[in-house]
Amino acid sequence: MKQSNCMEEKLDNPNQSEDMDELMSDFNSMKKRTPDVIEFKDKMKGEQSTALLGKRKEVNEKNFLYRFDGPSLHILDKKSRTIIASYTVEEFSDVRLILSDSSRPCEVRVFERIR
Repeated sequence: MKQSNCMEEKLDNPNQSEDMDELMSDFNSMKKRTPDVIEFKDKMKGEQSTALLGKRKEVNEKNFLYRFDGPSLHILDKKSRTIIASYTVEEFSDVRLILSDSSRPCEVRVFERIR
């Protein structure tokens, strides 16, 4: 999974100072380096986990409910089934899923199929 955010877009300009470059370097170093694995299952269920090298089982498994209607993907609360997050689907193919946060369109997540 690759992810970009609104801060990078605002600060990405040719007139940046060295201090701003250093700040962005620090900001990027805090990003999560371990990729997440997200599996969309039948019956609107999904699972997010972190795959670690050398481990057979993923860690930090989180189950969730979702609703996919083509142009948008909604993450639902497990008990009430109300929408807790919405994403606009930019691209949906056999190998790639690109989502942008509906409330913050500059935040983009790119998912690639693993085999």
